[in-house]
Amino acid sequence: MELIELQNIWQQYDKKISENMTLNKEILRRMLQSKPEKRISWIKLKAGFNLILPIVIILVIMIPHIAFRYEINFYIGILLFGSFAFITYYWAIRYYLLINKVDFNNPITLIKKDIKQVEKYKIKVTKFSYIFAPFGLTGVFLMANMPILSKHSLLPISLIIIVFLFSIYITFKFSIFERFAKINKEIEEIEKLEK
Repeated sequence: MELIELQNIWQQYDKKISENMTLNKEILRRMLQSKPEKRISWIKLKAGFNLILPIVIILVIMIPHIAFRYEINFYIGILLFGSFAFITYYWAIRYYLLINKVDFNNPITLIKKDIKQVEKYKIKVTKFSYIFAPFGLTGVFLMANMPILSKHSLLPISLIIIVFLFSIYITFKFSIFERFAKINKEIEEIEKLEK
């Protein structure tokens, strides 16, 4: 009789230990999950802000200061800047929708897949944005009737080019790759826990 009682007590302890292990694992998973969740929430917030900012810039800053002229340069400028603005805004909407698709209630493999998809899209869009930005900037110069190749515009254009190149370096060296590397590392910690 004592042996059976000991076996029952042992099984109860095993069950409690198993429940505690499961509970501890879930608590640790939630703690590990909170970091990438916060990072993704911040990225979502920035993506939402990037949907509002261009509209404010165009409606509040650009349109009131543009003098409409019946010149070919003005229309070319509108075409260049309008095309650039439309394409980049479309990309911003797609990025916002993609980042909002990341749901931490899904399995880890699906979360990793969604984050990888967002990362690839962000890198591709950023590259194309930098490639097309000179056209948009040229459009602004043409709409504002600012001379592009003159002695007076040499310094501002040189500064714009320097800032542009520095921005490309910072964006690709630190901003995009580092942000997603941290998120992927944190997701991998959760994945190791689940194995």
